[in-house]
Amino acid sequence: MRSLFVVLGLASLLICSAASALTTPLPGAVAFPSNVKLVLPFPAGAKIKLLSGYGPSAGSSLHKDTNKPSKANDYYALDLVYDDKPNAGKGEPVLTPLAGKVIRAGWATQGWSNYGLRVILQHDLGDGHVYHTIYCHLDAIDSGVKEGGMVSAGQLLGTLGQSCLGQLSCGSFSTPHLHWAIHRDSSVGGSGTGGSYGGNAVVPEPFDGAEDLFQGQVITSSNSSDPKCGDGFCNGDETPENCPQDCPICALIPPTGRVVEESESLCFTQFGTPKYWTKESAGHGGSLLWTTATDDAKPDNYGVWSFDFQQAGDYTLEIYTDAGFGQSKQARYQIEHDGDQDENVVDQSAVDGWQTLGTFYFAAGGGQQLRLDDNTGEPLSQKRKLAFDAVRLTGMGNSGGSGSGGNGLGGSGAMGTGGEGASAGGGGTNTGGAPSIPATPSDADSGCSCRHAGLRARRTLPTSMYLLGLALLATRRRRHPPLA
Repeated sequence: MRSLFVVLGLASLLICSAASALTTPLPGAVAFPSNVKLVLPFPAGAKIKLLSGYGPSAGSSLHKDTNKPSKANDYYALDLVYDDKPNAGKGEPVLTPLAGKVIRAGWATQGWSNYGLRVILQHDLGDGHVYHTIYCHLDAIDSGVKEGGMVSAGQLLGTLGQSCLGQLSCGSFSTPHLHWAIHRDSSVGGSGTGGSYGGNAVVPEPFDGAEDLFQGQVITSSNSSDPKCGDGFCNGDETPENCPQDCPICALIPPTGRVVEESESLCFTQFGTPKYWTKESAGHGGSLLWTTATDDAKPDNYGVWSFDFQQAGDYTLEIYTDAGFGQSKQARYQIEHDGDQDENVVDQSAVDGWQTLGTFYFAAGGGQQLRLDDNTGEPLSQKRKLAFDAVRLTGMGNSGGSGSGGNGLGGSGAMGTGGEGASAGGGGTNTGGAPSIPATPSDADSGCSCRHAGLRARRTLPTSMYLLGLALLATRRRRHPPLA
């Protein structure tokens, strides 16, 4: 099976162009404008959990549709809760992440009634398109939010709740949450008080700096109506240049190169379920991380080393392996460099020290990385530890570019998936909460379903390959805690 995915990955490089967001938009969906910063709709410092993620298999069966003309295209919608507040944060503040015009503020009725107390905002992001963001199941709407009025970024919209069908407490779903989505070129209308339908679903990434969003992920909000340099949050107009203390970056890699440790929090990020990560006092510099390798279709845990180069050029890339903890014999290192992707499969147990991945051309600046996923293809029953340790980049003269390239395989990858869909209009009250333009709604929703199944998206496999691969992957294995 793994060889099939390598072939698919190689083919994808030949026939598909790279997406502008790390999660590749499915057909009919679009990426969020890269020149606009998108932050969470919650106060700075709030720890927000993705109760439901992209697509109907990531927590809500209603997260569906990308460009249906008579539906709410909510495939990339998110159900958001406070991770560290009682009752999922019911009654806690909800803020606007973007300045805009208030199109709807009040109870949704008829075909849209399952959205409960909701706000719809309209935004001009400067690319010639119209965007709408929706905020559903609110407990209350702030008195300063009036239809036809304007709101500023960071302004209070209301409070998180559990409203639907005209009631503040709704039996359609058990957990209070904010159903949030962004649509491009959608219409607002339909039955009753109307809703946002048609147009295109938008992938909301980066979302407060987070990409490759998945169910269960926790993100810290930096949203604020009054950003202050020195408050510990990089928000508003703050940048690494004008406020380095709030917007620190991974230290630049000089032309000669340097070692990037996994302990450098600004340079290395671990993703996935925390209980599957183990830290050890071993390896390069006396620390490393490991998780258990699996043969799952998609990664549960993965790590990313981010690179920011002072000067473009050729750099030899090496990874450090401690043979006592690096047990995977087919660790797939994915290298993104100068707009290209390469992959090199390494036996971590073969060398106790540095192993070379190859020499690659890196552009000046950031946006380049090394990634290692836990789904190496090795069965979980083998209990092989996959180690994440230091990487070393060594400049090879760098007197001029050699073109992009390396000695790894073309990027293979796991499938992307993604979001809650409601239909868009519909006469009468649809107790399932799905609006639809026709008199009889074509989709009967039940609010925000509480079915959870964590699927994640990846950049390396474009949409054309996703459709083929999805047919091959019908099940997913359950992870086990780390070995003692």
